[in-house]
Formats: sequence, C-alpha cells, structure tokens
Amino acid sequence: MRKIVLLIAIAASCIFAASAPKTHDGFFLNGIAGLGYGNYVNEIKTEGVKIESKGAKLESGFKIGGAIVPNVILHATINLSSIVTDIKASNSEGETSTLPLKNEAYKVLVFGAGITYYIPHESNIYFSATAGLADYSEFCASGRVVTEHHANFSFNLSVGKEWWVNNELGIGVALSYNHSSADTKLVGYKGEATFNSFAVVASFTFN
Repeated sequence: MRKIVLLIAIAASCIFAASAPKTHDGFFLNGIAGLGYGNYVNEIKTEGVKIESKGAKLESGFKIGGAIVPNVILHATINLSSIVTDIKASNSEGETSTLPLKNEAYKVLVFGAGITYYIPHESNIYFSATAGLADYSEFCASGRVVTEHHANFSFNLSVGKEWWVNNELGIGVALSYNHSSADTKLVGYKGEATFNSFAVVASFTFN
C-alpha cells in the first residue's frame, strides 16, 4: 500500500504541474493539524478481554496529488492520529486495570489514496474521502510485543472551508472523521480492534 501511495504522489507531481491563479487545478498539496476525540477498542472475544483508550487525540496529515479535472483532485494521503489518554484493560469478570502512557501516545497511521471535490464558484468548500490501510502501534511489555495488529480497511471523510491567501495558497478549517480496523493477537488469542475519531483541524492547501 505504501508503494502505491508513493507512486500516486510522484505521478501527480510530474503530470499536474500547471495551475491557474485561485483555481483548483494543477498540482495539489494539503496539510492538516488539529485536536479531537478518539476511541480505540481491542476485543479478545475468546477470553472476554477488552483493551481500550478513549479521549483526547491529536491529528495531523498531508495529501499530495493533482487535479484530474478542475475542482476534482486525486491524491495520496498519509494521516496520523495519536491518542493521549491512558489505556484500560478489562475482563469478563469485570476486573479492570490501567496502563499509563506517560509521555507517549497510542498511534494509528493511515496510508491511502483518495479524492477531494471543491464546490465551484470560489466558495472554497470541499469534501474529501480517502481509503487505505492503517498501521497501528503495538502494545509492548518487558521489551516484547504483547499485542500484534494486522491492518484491515480504513477510511477518512472530511468537509472543510478554505480562504485564499494568495493566487495559489489557501488556509481553512475542516471536520475530519477516521475509521480503521485490524485483526489482533494478544499472547496467542485472536481479536479485533477498531478505531474511530472526530477532529477539528486547521488546513493549508497549495493548489
């Protein structure tokens, strides 16, 4: 998947170089950063164990690509979500424990390809969708991996508004939603993890 994302980025940089002032055509580069709420849950069904982290999260990412027609952008996407709340574990008997993250965060990194559509007539309102695979952080203890993740399908949806700063650069704000899942293994037991999040992000776009 990472190779596909890289190929899209290189092709876009070479093919879609020309762009008219204050229009969504030609080369496209977008970056985001913001805050939101994330919900990570890993259920080991055969043992009744649940590992979860819910709360504040940071989101950042970028898109690189080009317009296939005016206002329609094809791009590669990399998106990083970092949950900064502690991880909690529970079992079928109702026993719980907390695994503090200290100075670290639990991360979900998504590699994908997507499309962004700008509403015409200079409103600069856009809708964006990306599909791909997620790379989850692994849970470790005593220097060894305790929980493994094997990523399944993931997607991101966002809607935003931008304002032109000059002929090619726009800044704005967007609402972003992420979903991803993974097959997991906790000391030999199979499970399934899901991650959902919402964030309000600031954006900049060179186009």
